[in-house]
Amino acid sequence: MTRNDDNGISSTKSDLPSSSSTDIQVPLSLTLATGILTTLLGFAYAKCMKLGFRFIWKTIPSYFLRGDSTNVLLNLIRKHPAVYILLMTTCGGASVAYLSSLLPKLYTAHDYVHILSRDDPVVDDVNDEKDVFPSARFIWPLMGLCLLTSLSGFSLGPEAPMVSVGSLAGASLARKYHRSTINENEAKSSLSSKSLLEKTLAYAGAAGSITGFMNLPMAGPIFALEMTSRHSGISGSAVKSWSTSIIASFVGISFIRGAMMSSIGIGGHFDYISRAAVGAVSGRELIAVGFGCGAGGAVAGTCFHTAITFIKRLIWSEKSTTKDSNTEDKFTGILRKISVALIIGVVSMWFPQTMFWGEGSLQCMIDGQCTPFSATPHGLPTAMMHWAKVNPNVPISSWFAAAQIAIAKFLAITLASAGKYPGGVIFPLLSNGASISQSLILGLSNIAPGLPNSLVSPMTVMSFMAAMLTSITRTPLATCLILAMTASGITPLSVLLPGVLLASYTSVFVSERLSRASFFEYSN
Repeated sequence: MTRNDDNGISSTKSDLPSSSSTDIQVPLSLTLATGILTTLLGFAYAKCMKLGFRFIWKTIPSYFLRGDSTNVLLNLIRKHPAVYILLMTTCGGASVAYLSSLLPKLYTAHDYVHILSRDDPVVDDVNDEKDVFPSARFIWPLMGLCLLTSLSGFSLGPEAPMVSVGSLAGASLARKYHRSTINENEAKSSLSSKSLLEKTLAYAGAAGSITGFMNLPMAGPIFALEMTSRHSGISGSAVKSWSTSIIASFVGISFIRGAMMSSIGIGGHFDYISRAAVGAVSGRELIAVGFGCGAGGAVAGTCFHTAITFIKRLIWSEKSTTKDSNTEDKFTGILRKISVALIIGVVSMWFPQTMFWGEGSLQCMIDGQCTPFSATPHGLPTAMMHWAKVNPNVPISSWFAAAQIAIAKFLAITLASAGKYPGGVIFPLLSNGASISQSLILGLSNIAPGLPNSLVSPMTVMSFMAAMLTSITRTPLATCLILAMTASGITPLSVLLPGVLLASYTSVFVSERLSRASFFEYSN
């Protein structure tokens, strides 16, 4: 599959109905099948990530760090265990770079947004490949490369790949259903219905796969629906896909929870008040936190996608970004990606708390490392972190230490994204937002000593996390649901959520005015 990099949008035939005037009824059995299938894909992907992380970052290091050997590399790792981080990040990056060069350009979340942000169905006879869902065969290489990227220590998450995988699976089911129910004579006249069905099941598939990975029944479909709108709302095609996406998500999560996770408790685990005293938040504090974090998150998010654009121009020459992939110098591209991986590996050795996609170690940033990094699901052996500039297992004591972590995390995500490594930025940005907010809280504690121990502190953390993410994804409601449903039962959501909602919508509003450019390429 080849795609153009321009922003041109092909027009549809005027005699064909638009999505605003054409409705489509998705059979319930097809909705149920889409929900169960895509939720299983997300669930299986989460299991693979868990097993892969344990093998690469627990089992293998335990072998390297014990005993003696005549092997020079093994002795180097035993003497300096942090070298293992650099080795795995660089080798993993090199593997992804080489495998990517053998494959056509993958379907990503950027393509999902571009296709589904258009309100009119794509029914033109012209072969505009950028506006057509590719074959389901792209699912497996996409999942494999994204899995390898995340497990190699890159700060890229699985949520965006799940959007891509689920939408491809849903669109594929739509095509199969259309071929089985429409005869040859009717096929040409039903192009509009086929396009609408593909779009609807693409939304439902994305909702199902996110739900299966994150185990969040309502946040998944709303995120998939909100994601395709440039503003704080949902697009026209998303409106028509609302009920189908919700049903698919709930059926899928019911199947997973009932058949495969029936004994596992329900509820989130992130504790936002681990070092905060019980108290109240005044209306003045709510307004200050909501608007302040909203504006701050918008600035941080704008800097993020602007930095990606700038670094891409440095890494990838104009020739390499516009020339056809069949004639592009693949060897040079591989070397560029390996160079990016090497830099990320150095950053990871110095700041190991910035590694991985963030979900497993997010608690460490939420409470300012009151929870040691080694105690989190993504924690590394203490011996591998002896070159850390800021000790990951000790509470952050100064705003400068938190700022160093925030800058390192920002750099790790930006480099990985600009280096064209596959993966998402949802939980990495939440983690980055948490580290930035910790720097702000500790910096302001000099003039407000009680701030770190009040409920204003967790509200600031949660609000800045939401604001930074929504400035990129434009998903304010879904982001609030993700944070609410992953929070622990002792988190006072009735106190914190008003500030988070205010910050989220403020961030989208401010982001649109800070820059016309955006992280995703919208069609409208």
